[in-house]
Amino acid sequence: MSLEINSMLDYDMETSAAVLNRGFEGYFVKLEFSPTSLANMVAQDGIRIADSRIVRRGDRNVAIALIARRGWSSRLAGMAVTPEARGTGIGGRLTAVLLEESRARGERRMELEVIVENATAVRLYERNGFATIRRLVSFALSPTGDAGREAHRAGGGAVEAGGKSRGAGLEEVDVLEVARRVTRYGLPDLPWQVSGETVAHLGPPHRAHRLDAAYAVVTDPTAATVMIRSLVVEPAGREKGRASALLRALIAEYPGKEWRVPALCPEEMGGVFESVGFMREKLAQFHMVNSWK
Repeated sequence: MSLEINSMLDYDMETSAAVLNRGFEGYFVKLEFSPTSLANMVAQDGIRIADSRIVRRGDRNVAIALIARRGWSSRLAGMAVTPEARGTGIGGRLTAVLLEESRARGERRMELEVIVENATAVRLYERNGFATIRRLVSFALSPTGDAGREAHRAGGGAVEAGGKSRGAGLEEVDVLEVARRVTRYGLPDLPWQVSGETVAHLGPPHRAHRLDAAYAVVTDPTAATVMIRSLVVEPAGREKGRASALLRALIAEYPGKEWRVPALCPEEMGGVFESVGFMREKLAQFHMVNSWK
């Protein structure tokens, strides 16, 4: 049966979300998309709807690929094949088409993240020229654990009227201020989702904070679980414990929260979270790149 590889522009968000949900059935982590959450992802991650693809076989949509673009680079932001179409070579064919289209646009590289345990996908990407440049890891800190309580005590400062504990010296800043520093001082090949360019698209309810030379962006701090989206230290403040001090201050600022770092943290940066008591979780990803110029 012949395949049609169409632009996602030909479909509405509801249809695209439905293909994603079918394609990620039985995945290693639970992923659920709605038209609204998909639209937010498109805006935040720089996904180009016109360059993203939906594969149709007969009268069914059987695969989808989301493509983000920035300068000479693109990112395969997500690719999924529905259960009935897996093992038929669709994923490999679609990946080859996406790379061909990227080259035709004049881009010089494509990157992606893939769960380490997803050996089938890793082999598919390797066959298509992708190479692993690093491992991306995840962390968590429970407010009820010894490490969480100790981090709160270590970061505690003055108590405001009303009894709210605050991290000593913690200052709220514009997310854009952090994004600029990530672009200037962060690793040159950070994963797309934590790069300065992506962080710049974040806004309320995300919050950004500074402590001395260290900066961080977190998700909505009023929620039960707070995720650290970005962490950067200016060069003059490095090797002085500034990042650890900022993390402790944040934990004190927002007590009783479950803290998480998604599997987008370069493994070489993980020590700062462990120094505060974060526990490394099982979920990890490979950051893979295919470059041709």
